[in-house]
Amino acid sequence: MNVLPRIFSRFIPQLLHMLVLPIFFFAFMLIYHPFDAVSYLGSSWYGVHITITSCIILVSVGILRLLYYYLPLKLNYTLYVFWCILEIIFMAFFVALYIWLVLGKPMAYFEALATSLQYLGLTLVFPYSILALSMRITDYSQKEQEPEHSSQRMRFYDERHNLKIVLPPSSILYITAEENYVSIFYSENGKVRNYVLRSSMKAIDELCQDNGLLRCHRSYYINPSHVKVLRKDKEGVVYAELDEKDVMHIPVTKKYYDRLSDLLM
Repeated sequence: MNVLPRIFSRFIPQLLHMLVLPIFFFAFMLIYHPFDAVSYLGSSWYGVHITITSCIILVSVGILRLLYYYLPLKLNYTLYVFWCILEIIFMAFFVALYIWLVLGKPMAYFEALATSLQYLGLTLVFPYSILALSMRITDYSQKEQEPEHSSQRMRFYDERHNLKIVLPPSSILYITAEENYVSIFYSENGKVRNYVLRSSMKAIDELCQDNGLLRCHRSYYINPSHVKVLRKDKEGVVYAELDEKDVMHIPVTKKYYDRLSDLLM
C-alpha cells in the first residue's frame, strides 16, 4: 500500500488533532450526553468531569502527535489507522485512571478502561475520520494545482518534514551522507552547487530510487546519467568519474558495481 501523503506528517495537521479531538469530545459529551454518561460520571459535577477528561485527551494527543511529527515514520493508510487506534488506547488509559482513582468508582480498573475505550472510540471516530478525509482532499487539490512538469522534480524535506529544496533529477550529480546530514551536489547554470540537508540516507532512499538515482556506496547516491567512466585505482578500488569538472570521484563498492556498470553499457 502507498505511503501516506506528506501532508499527514506536517505540523499543522498534528496541531489540528491536538485541538479538534478534545474540543469535539467536550462539545459532543456536553450536548448529547451519550452512553448514559450523566449517570456514570455524576450529574452534579458532570461538566467538571467532562472538562478534566477533555484536558486529559489534549495532553495525551499532544504527546503522541509530537512523537509522530518528530519520528521519521513511513506509514501507509493501514498503519496510520493503527496509530490512531493506539492514540485512543493511550487516552483511555489515563481517562480510566481518573475515573478509577479520582471518582472512586466501585469497579476494577480494567472495567473502567473498557468503558473509557467505549466512550472515546465511538465519539472520536468522527473527528478522526473528518481530519483524515480533509487532509486527503487537501493533498489531492494541491496535486491538481501543480503544473504537469512539477512531478518531474525531486522535493527534499528535512527531518521535520519541512520542504527545503526542489530540484530536477537530471541536475543532481550525487548525494553523500555524513552523520545526520546529506549533501546534495547538483548542477545549476553551469556551476556545481552543494545543498546541505538535515536528513538521512534512509529518509531519502525511496525518493532517490523513484527518480533514477542509484546507490553506489553505503554513503553515496549517484546519477548514472552523469557518470563518464568507471576506473579502478592501484589498490583495486573503483571510482566513478562524472562529466562535471571539479567534482570528486565517487567510490563504488562491489555490492553496487554490477548494477551501475550495466546501466553504463
